[in-house]
Amino acid sequence: MANLICVALLVASTLLVNVNGYAIQGQCPADETGKPHHPGDVWNNGCYTCQCYAGYYACNQAFPTCAYPEGCVKVYNDDGCEIMAVMENQADQVCDPIGCWQVGK
Repeated sequence: MANLICVALLVASTLLVNVNGYAIQGQCPADETGKPHHPGDVWNNGCYTCQCYAGYYACNQAFPTCAYPEGCVKVYNDDGCEIMAVMENQADQVCDPIGCWQVGK
């Protein structure tokens, strides 16, 4: 996280760089009531978790996107976020991922 803060000093008001899965955004936005977010505030934005830092904010997928072996079916929460995978004909058997990655927005 420390290198993310250093990079933030170089960030303007538009999306410029992606570091450690976080996409550095512009200034911290207001919440749904119009109240501005302050450094340290954390909020959910769809399938992303965002955090406000001094002068910018960054968002990262709340759940990673994963690749699974053949015969596995991905399971999504009510927001449409991928949360795991189960065997196609055995919904009580969770699949182990082959690999996962997180995407910043």
